[in-house]
Amino acid sequence: MRRILCLHLPYLSTERAWRDSASAVDHGRPLALTRPVGSSLVVEDVCPHARRLGVRPGWSLAQAQGLVPELATLTYDPQRDQVALEQLAGWGQRFSPLVEPVPPNTLLVDVTGCQRLFGGEEPIARQAVAGLRQQGFHARAAIADTVGAAYALAVAGDEPLLIAPPGQTSAYLAPLPPAALRLNPPAGERLEALGIRTIGDLLTLPRAALPARFGSQLVLRLQQALGEVFEGVTPYQPPEVPRAYQSFETPVTDWPVLLAVAGGLLTKLLGQLQRRAAALRRLEGLVYYEQAAPLVVTIGLARASRAHRHVLELLTERLERVDLTPGVTGLMLVARETSHWPGGQGELFESREPGDDEALGCLVDRLAGRLGWEAVVRPQLVDDHQPEMAFRWVSVSEAGCAPLIRDSHLFLPMEIGGCPYFRRPVRLLARPVPIRVIALVPDGPPTWFWYHGREHVVAQADGPERLETAWWRGPDIRRDYFVITAKTGEQFWVFRAVSERRWYVHGIFA
Repeated sequence: MRRILCLHLPYLSTERAWRDSASAVDHGRPLALTRPVGSSLVVEDVCPHARRLGVRPGWSLAQAQGLVPELATLTYDPQRDQVALEQLAGWGQRFSPLVEPVPPNTLLVDVTGCQRLFGGEEPIARQAVAGLRQQGFHARAAIADTVGAAYALAVAGDEPLLIAPPGQTSAYLAPLPPAALRLNPPAGERLEALGIRTIGDLLTLPRAALPARFGSQLVLRLQQALGEVFEGVTPYQPPEVPRAYQSFETPVTDWPVLLAVAGGLLTKLLGQLQRRAAALRRLEGLVYYEQAAPLVVTIGLARASRAHRHVLELLTERLERVDLTPGVTGLMLVARETSHWPGGQGELFESREPGDDEALGCLVDRLAGRLGWEAVVRPQLVDDHQPEMAFRWVSVSEAGCAPLIRDSHLFLPMEIGGCPYFRRPVRLLARPVPIRVIALVPDGPPTWFWYHGREHVVAQADGPERLETAWWRGPDIRRDYFVITAKTGEQFWVFRAVSERRWYVHGIFA
């Protein structure tokens, strides 16, 4: 008799986001994960605390923060959720070699014959749930005869741990809704419209009449859950990490020997990446000693690279700090993080495109190698109406060296939905600078202003564009922005503070 353990992680996305941003957000606050939809942010997922306060997925961020002002927000990242689920699948192989990650938040484990190693089915399930809790993930567990039954009991059941005894699958499935059988939404909606609320109700219907009304998937899922059609667990095979290793017959204490071996290993490693159409983002070197624990040195790259010379220079700087006195018995290079390397057309002569940031990436890597990655930062744009709050400083290891702005519509005036969308200045002043102006009408643009020790006569003014701060931040800030072109050709971004009735320069265009 096969036995399947299903581990359902209902809050995987929010718990993964909490874990990855331990220093960025107060974990005592309710959390919502958002994604951009047009020009606004929409709530994609919420933590249990936020759900108890009434926040629901599908709301706009403004609606959610209007209900819960202290709501914390992070970006919804399904790719990182998938990576976390695959890492948990690798961790789950301690209970069975057959572990399958089922996106977006479920693990299937074939524990047939493994229960006796852990003292029974209940102990193995409890150990799995406790192990996930130690990693910051809440899970519901269920064990049944089939994949479909275990999945339905874990996802739709109310109990944190449920074990269906062998041969009693039908009785435990009967009170669950049909959607727990992994049906497509249209089939579930048709069953709901006909008043079929449970799997028990579904089992009373003639099996032969179901495909014509609900499609073949319904019958297949029902047969799989009942064990009439086999459904196995596809074991997760983690991708092999590219690596290169060299052992020494006698302990090495000479720098030239170690560096020569490192160069050869790096050549082999980059060759593996080239065959995989990948490039290096993070390199890990393990230095093995005869009578001491291995020493790990890590090199991060701001820009994915296959350049042997550049990576070897960074690796040499780190290895020169390693103590060779105990004697090195082996060296291993591991590509801990890689990225896809797009193919490119070769050139007869070496050239450098204007947007090529290879030299910048090399410079950033050298600076980070000497100062540390946290000391090399760059601004990253965030969604905020108040200009001086619309960015944050992040490490280049997180943001990379790609251009901050790729879309030309941020620089050119255009219309969105019939309303003008105004361009932004290349240079934003750290603080708005007060100026003296002359305007023909109180709410209109200036015709003359004094800034930086000289007067400017206005030739053209575009605006106004009203920007206001979020009410939950405190005192309201209301500004009317204008793009001012002086007769000298200079362009300024100025605004009138509505409440103060004063004018400021906030930015300068190139």
